[in-house]
Amino acid sequence: MNRKIKDVLTLGIAAAFVLMFALWGICKSDDAVSESERRPLKQFPTLNAEEVLSGRFQSNFESYTLDQFPLRDEFRTLKALSVRDLFGEKDNNGIYVADGYAAKLDDTIHEDSLDHAADRFRYVYETYLKDTGVNVYLSVIPDKNYFLAAENGYPAMDYEKFFALMRQKVDFADYIDLFGSLSLDNYYRTDSHWRQETLLPAAHTLAEAMGAVLPEDDYRPQTLERPYYGVYYGYAALPMEPDTIRYLTNDTLESCTVYHYETGQTTGIYDGEKGA
Repeated sequence: MNRKIKDVLTLGIAAAFVLMFALWGICKSDDAVSESERRPLKQFPTLNAEEVLSGRFQSNFESYTLDQFPLRDEFRTLKALSVRDLFGEKDNNGIYVADGYAAKLDDTIHEDSLDHAADRFRYVYETYLKDTGVNVYLSVIPDKNYFLAAENGYPAMDYEKFFALMRQKVDFADYIDLFGSLSLDNYYRTDSHWRQETLLPAAHTLAEAMGAVLPEDDYRPQTLERPYYGVYYGYAALPMEPDTIRYLTNDTLESCTVYHYETGQTTGIYDGEKGA
């Protein structure tokens, strides 16, 4: 096979590939949301003379085509695997995976945010609580990076400085140290949040420091049948096993109700339909 034929075949295969995906993109119905990224996807933009002349249509159409591209999630995973395994990058979209846990890189103390939080806490204290004899407590809850980042070679925040700053700025509150009651196992592997079924030790630590006594641990663990893919799963775009959501309930919790002001409906603490 001579060089000219090879060039023609290469060009033809490339053109067929582009044409196939273009036709697929035109014919496929638009997806409303991205389950992996947990966000709505762009829909076809409004097409009229004003939108075209202003340039908004072109910009919105580009975003629309990127969101509705065929096999989008599969290509995102391919890109993430290439970045990690082929080019040796240690994170994708600011998310890294270590010890089976996905976490977001964050090694910066944003002192302006601490100032704002402390200012709001102080406002509530001085406006409503000061001179009332009420006891005020402060506890700092770390994210997964506290247990994960430095041990796996990733940039880590100076947590000791972070805790000291917060205690200094909220000096009217008694500090409760939760770190002896927490570990990496308390967090979902694919999300930033705590796993409810593991937090009774932390609850007892808080209660003991506040001079309270918790009732007997008569909670009944319930497990959702559907898998749970947390927010970091979507951003990392890497293959990971889903989490399992378990929640605790008992007779007292099941007798409680929640009123939703937006809908005017009253439900239980847990909305079973959301977990179906």
